[in-house]
Amino acid sequence: MTKRVSSLLLLGLLAITNAYLLSHPNIVGKLGILLYQHYYIKTFPRALLTVSLVLLGVIIISEAVVRWAQPGKAKMLLGGFMGLSVAFLWYVHHTFSTVTYRMTGKSFIYGAYLLPVIMTGIFGWYLIKLLLGSGQKEC
Repeated sequence: MTKRVSSLLLLGLLAITNAYLLSHPNIVGKLGILLYQHYYIKTFPRALLTVSLVLLGVIIISEAVVRWAQPGKAKMLLGGFMGLSVAFLWYVHHTFSTVTYRMTGKSFIYGAYLLPVIMTGIFGWYLIKLLLGSGQKEC
């Protein structure tokens, strides 16, 4: 099995796990989803579609940066996107540290944390591949 296929399988498994966790809050979390109209994570198929679209967008952005930007700018852009992902992780931590969100259930909270971690991992993987100089066409 090639590295590309195994990486995609791992990413798919993480996306399915994230969607499952996001779509299974406890009763307080379900009420919050209804109240705040977060219909995009109400059921597992919707959550899987949402997570998959976000991760596909991250991969498309990373591929475009690596292929079409100059190496110096590509490193800065990928570092910036990685910084934004870490900022998103901090925002999730800050938001889910409040009492209200703590009552939504552990699986929902873990799912909320997992998405920015995966995003940071994807941007970081492309940045490391670029820094190690393994070729712009291979990434």
